[in-house]
Amino acid sequence: MNYLAEIKAFYDRLELNPQPNTAIALWHALMSIANKAGWPDTFTVASSVLGLRSGLNASALKRARNKLATDGFIEWKSRGGNLAAQYKINSLVVQNYSKNEPQDEPQSELQIAPQFEPQSEPINKQRHKHKQNTPPISPVEKFGEFAAAYPKRCTGCLVETEYCNAVLAGVPEDDLVLAAQNYADICRREKTAERYIKKPENFLRENLFMQYLKGENDGPVGRDTGTHEKSLNELMQECGDTGDFQGF
Repeated sequence: MNYLAEIKAFYDRLELNPQPNTAIALWHALMSIANKAGWPDTFTVASSVLGLRSGLNASALKRARNKLATDGFIEWKSRGGNLAAQYKINSLVVQNYSKNEPQDEPQSELQIAPQFEPQSEPINKQRHKHKQNTPPISPVEKFGEFAAAYPKRCTGCLVETEYCNAVLAGVPEDDLVLAAQNYADICRREKTAERYIKKPENFLRENLFMQYLKGENDGPVGRDTGTHEKSLNELMQECGDTGDFQGF
């Protein structure tokens, strides 16, 4: 599953099918867990873990889960007793691709002459080739490096979501990792107390990483950050997003 494409498709779908904040938080939590598990078709996760990831209590989590299932975003199945429920995330990219796929035009005239030569390719092979036109997988590759370099623990789905939003807006992953490393160097050098270190999701959401693209040894001018002077709102609009990015 393409993490970035699914997030974009999710927010495109919200324009037509708005979801409450609780359902949005739960969807992101499930996506984060599925990503870490390697995108299995189905997976099990305890409600307590989902509560920690999404910030929802038990009753809010149940309502959000039922809402997502009713609207076709996920499927879930109770396994009874104290066993964790089973979940499946429905790919919105695949749904949109199937919906927009043009149908074959019917043959306008009957074929009079019989076909004497066999087809060059079997029909099932042609269908297989047609299916290969689905969007390729392009996962976020360096979130682990960013999390390892950042001077504060990167926990919960919010950090990963904000990281994906930055990459989706066109920020190179190498720049995000570099900014985390430079920020960590400054915090160590200045002996910044833990409570004063920015939460990683805010570091990304508020575009603070732009201030840390210049390394210690880059001289008085440092790296040219001109390509990153635009806000994430502006970058996402250039990618086709019509609304301001508000964060999560």
